[in-house]
Amino acid sequence: MLAVVIALVVVVFVNTILILRLPGDGWQMLYNDKDVGNYKLDYFMGDWETPLQVGDVVTAVGGQATPTHVQYVPLPTPANWVEGGTVIYTIQRAGQTLELPVTLHRLPVRGILRGLASTMSEELTGWSWVLVGLLVFWLRPNNKAARLLLVVSSSYGIVNQIGLAATIIPLDFAPLPMWTTYWVSTFFWGWLFFPSLILLLLVFPLPLWPMTRRPRLTTTLFYAIPVAIMILTLLVGTDGPATALLIVEAVLIFAAAGTAVFQVFRRSHDRVARAQVSWVALGIALSLGGTLLFYLLNWFQLINLDTNIFWAILSWPVSLGLPVSFAIAILRYRLFDINVIIRKTLVYTLLSALLALVYFGSVVLLQTIFESVAQERSPFIIVVSTLLIAALFAPLRQRVQAFIDRRFYRQKYDAQQILAQFAQTARDEVEMDVLQAELLRVVQETMQPEGMSLWLKPMTTGK
Repeated sequence: MLAVVIALVVVVFVNTILILRLPGDGWQMLYNDKDVGNYKLDYFMGDWETPLQVGDVVTAVGGQATPTHVQYVPLPTPANWVEGGTVIYTIQRAGQTLELPVTLHRLPVRGILRGLASTMSEELTGWSWVLVGLLVFWLRPNNKAARLLLVVSSSYGIVNQIGLAATIIPLDFAPLPMWTTYWVSTFFWGWLFFPSLILLLLVFPLPLWPMTRRPRLTTTLFYAIPVAIMILTLLVGTDGPATALLIVEAVLIFAAAGTAVFQVFRRSHDRVARAQVSWVALGIALSLGGTLLFYLLNWFQLINLDTNIFWAILSWPVSLGLPVSFAIAILRYRLFDINVIIRKTLVYTLLSALLALVYFGSVVLLQTIFESVAQERSPFIIVVSTLLIAALFAPLRQRVQAFIDRRFYRQKYDAQQILAQFAQTARDEVEMDVLQAELLRVVQETMQPEGMSLWLKPMTTGK
C-alpha cells in the first residue's frame, strides 16, 4: 500500500514538472476556475516582462477560443507556440476586450518552484490530510482501515497540493500522455478517493456485506468499474458517465455509513465498536455534509465562498473532520468522549441557527416598522436585536439542550429526571426503609445493573 502511494506521488510530481516546463506565458490559474471555462490568471511564475496582469480573463489564444467546458482531448496547438514565439491573447480586463502579443518562455527551475510553492500553500488542510494518514498508517500498518485511510488522505493531499500546480494554458496543448496523466490524476475522486472511502466504511469498525462474503472480488470491482467508466468518459468525450459515477459513489458512501451505524447499534453490544462508528458518522457529517451544504449555498448564490467569513473560519474543521475522526476511531483515542461531542454539536448548531433566525428576523421586522413610521433606517435597531440575542442565549440554550436530550438522549434525560425526584425524596423522607427502597429503585432504573445490593455501615454509639 505504501508503494502504491509513493508511485502516485512520483507520477503526479513528475507529470506536473513536465507540464510546467512546456513553452507558455508563465501564468497559473485556479483549477476551480479553469474547470468551468473561466481562464482567469491568478499567479505569475516567470521572471520576464509580461503584458498580462492578475485577474485578466483569457478568452482566446492565437485566434482560438478557450474552452467553456471540460475537454477530453488536447486542443490543436496554435501557430508559433514554441519557445520565443509570439501569440496573440484575447483578454477581458476591467470590462474591456484587449488583444495582446505574448512571448512564450520556458520556466526556469526557480519559476517551477514558485509555481509549486503557490499551489502547495493554497490550501494547507490538504497537507493535514496527508499527515493524518501517514500517522495512522505508521501506528497501525497492519490495519486494513489504516491502509485505506492512507490512500484516501494521500490522494486528496497530493493531487490538490502538487498536481493542480499544472493548471496553466499550455496544458490545453500538452502532448497526449501528459494531458491524459493530468486528467486521470485530477479525476482521482472517481477512481481512487471515493472507492477507497466506501471500502473503508465496509470494513470499519465491523466488516459489512459484501466484504464479509467476497472481500477480494468486492475490492477488485470497486476499483475496476470506476477505471472502466473513466476510460469510457475519455473515449466518448462527454462527462455523463463520470458525473453518474460520482453521484452513485456519493450515495454509496452515505448508504455504507448508515448501514454501519445500523449494524453496530442494532446488532452489536460492543461499546468500542459503537464509539468508533459514532466517530466515523460524525466525521462524514462534518466533512461531506458541511462541504455539500456550503457548496449548495454557494451554488444558489446565497453566499460567496471566496469572501464568506464563516467559510474561512469553518473550512479547516470541515475539511479535517473526516480524516481526524477516522484517525481517532482507528487508534481508539478517547473514543468514549464522542457522545459528549455529538451532544454539544447538536445543541450549539441548533442554538446558533435559532439565534441567527431571531436576530435577522428581529432586524428585518423592527427596521420595517421603524421605516414605516420614521421613513428612515435606525442603527439603534441592531443594538436592540443584539441585546435581545444576549438575553435569549441562556434560557434558549437550556430549552434546546432539554429538547435534544429528550429526542436523542432519552436514557440520559430519564436518568436525570429520576435523580431529581430522588433528591426531592431524600430531602423529605425520614423513614430509612423507604429511603433504602427508593435508592435501590433509582439505581436499577438509571444504571440497570445485573445484580445489586446495599450495604449500610452499622451505627455505633459512644462518646
